[in-house]
Amino acid sequence: MTDNFIVALFRCVRFFIRCVTHRYRTEENQAKEPAVFVVHHQNLRGPLTSLVWYDKILRPWVLSVFCSFKECFRQYYGYTFTKRFGMPKIIACILAVPAAVIVVGTMKLIRAIPVYRGSREIIQTFKESIKALTSGQSILICPDVNYTDASSQMGEMYSGFLNLERLYRRQTGEHLPFIPIYISQNNRRIYTGQAVCFTTDDFKQEKEEVYHRLQQEFSRLEKKGRKL
Repeated sequence: MTDNFIVALFRCVRFFIRCVTHRYRTEENQAKEPAVFVVHHQNLRGPLTSLVWYDKILRPWVLSVFCSFKECFRQYYGYTFTKRFGMPKIIACILAVPAAVIVVGTMKLIRAIPVYRGSREIIQTFKESIKALTSGQSILICPDVNYTDASSQMGEMYSGFLNLERLYRRQTGEHLPFIPIYISQNNRRIYTGQAVCFTTDDFKQEKEEVYHRLQQEFSRLEKKGRKL
């Protein structure tokens, strides 16, 4: 399947999902693209809401285990259904097959970029991300350390995704925009923050500053969401 067909199919599926879920309004978005959009995970609430209701089509980073049928089946059968939910192995096996088919199929539909956490294959994640960015596609990342945190405030983040700047800068000569997305549950709005960019080629020196600027922008958006 071509990218154009997958995008058209995604738009169609997204339309039907929007018809049966609570509506979120997106604050006027004039963000420069391509970019890396950053959202608070909130135990899947952040990325799911962004994919369904954000006005841009974004390609999310997703753990590689959910992008391969074999690995996904092993995850559901070997851990989720048996160890976590305590199901008998035969029942777990029966449920794990369709679960893996649906999940992997969904990952293909949203054109997920597999994240090989804790593996040298992580370089493949960055290569595919740069390929997407340089072709004009934007990426969605949930870098939360505690992804189950249900609070509205973005907590501590892994900073490894900022390395995309070095690769993007090397290939295009441009600085890569990192744009926070804040989802307000109270007023059903999605706020787009100001783009945070590196300003020099000294990545190591500026990395921590960019990290803190992203955190500050999340805080500003959260305060803005509370006022309405």
